[in-house]
Amino acid sequence: MPKFFYRIEDTQGRGAEGMLEADSEAIARKFLDERHYKVLELSSRREFKAWKDFKESREKVPPADFNFFVRQLATLLKAGVPMLTALMTLRDSAKDPVLKKTLDEMFNDVEKGNSFSEAIQKHPRIFNRLFTATIRSGEAIGELDNVLLRLAELLERDYQTASKIKSAMRYPILAFSVMTLAFLAAMLFIIPRFKTLFSGFGAELPLPTRILLGASDAVKHYWYFVLGAAALAYYLIRRHYKTESGRLFWDGAMLRVWVFGDFFKQAVLSRFTRMLGMMLKSGVNILQALELVAEVVDNATLRRSILRVREKVSQGHAMAEQMGNDPIFPTIVVQIVRVGEESGKMDELLIQISSFYDSELDVMTKNMESMIEPFFIVMLAGLVLMLALGIFLPMWNLYGVVQQTATS
Repeated sequence: MPKFFYRIEDTQGRGAEGMLEADSEAIARKFLDERHYKVLELSSRREFKAWKDFKESREKVPPADFNFFVRQLATLLKAGVPMLTALMTLRDSAKDPVLKKTLDEMFNDVEKGNSFSEAIQKHPRIFNRLFTATIRSGEAIGELDNVLLRLAELLERDYQTASKIKSAMRYPILAFSVMTLAFLAAMLFIIPRFKTLFSGFGAELPLPTRILLGASDAVKHYWYFVLGAAALAYYLIRRHYKTESGRLFWDGAMLRVWVFGDFFKQAVLSRFTRMLGMMLKSGVNILQALELVAEVVDNATLRRSILRVREKVSQGHAMAEQMGNDPIFPTIVVQIVRVGEESGKMDELLIQISSFYDSELDVMTKNMESMIEPFFIVMLAGLVLMLALGIFLPMWNLYGVVQQTATS
């Protein structure tokens, strides 16, 4: 019987790995899924990480193509088109080769009598557990078309949120890159020209000038140490980030960083409330919904908080009670959940609060440039001041010496 290497996480975020015997990879994955493990890796042999990452990157569908597929499938089913016909139509019109191949395999599975949820479960790199569980729930209540429409809206909102984050980060990255290049150009080409001039003064140079000359020599003659240190720091940070404590530290820091912290927090809370509301509206029970949402959120700090909420709910406590004890959940979210638990309309209220966060993200994205622009102006002014003092102070001193000599 074939053996499969697996790497998993349990519902508390604890990792484990080992070997599992099964007739096929699909059976091995089903075995792990039934025990509520999050499968991080499953392969017939341990592959080199670089090759594995490259192979997995080629097996992903671009978000725009995937969103379009879900929206089109929902529209076709809503119009009364049979599932097989809809899959065949979308397969023939798909442009992405990975999506086309996946749809062809799904068409064959459905044609053999498998349900749509069983067909997509065989492609976990494209359809995550949240997507699969929601589809399964939609099939159970006979509202697959409506569930697909909600998933399509969820995916489109996620895509828009990701675009907002990229837009917000574009200006600071560009400004920082320009300032870094300007500093390096000054250290490599401008300051060395003045070094020869300053060396002929025969007097002790001012402190700012000595600092500039030392920095220029360091960049010019020991640049490989600087690059090596930067590469080592990057490697250590990435290695730390892959650990449970590392992810909690860096993801938590991301939510507290100046200016961007509030933005990132709004983004992850918007996604959390939208996904949870959508799953509840689609008929998924609260415990399973919380577990699946915790799997797909992008922030480890929020994931830990969601799992804590799930644990308390499984013990019979109110969801709002545990959320109120966790600082990551704002008061407005706690109040919305409390009202939703009392009125039985939590799904609708969560989707409404998600829309509110989306509106706030739009405003913050537009204001982001004006909020961080003063910071970069101060940094640029500091750089110019340092260069000016380092270059012109010796000249002013020399001018004073010349005047004293002339008067004497």
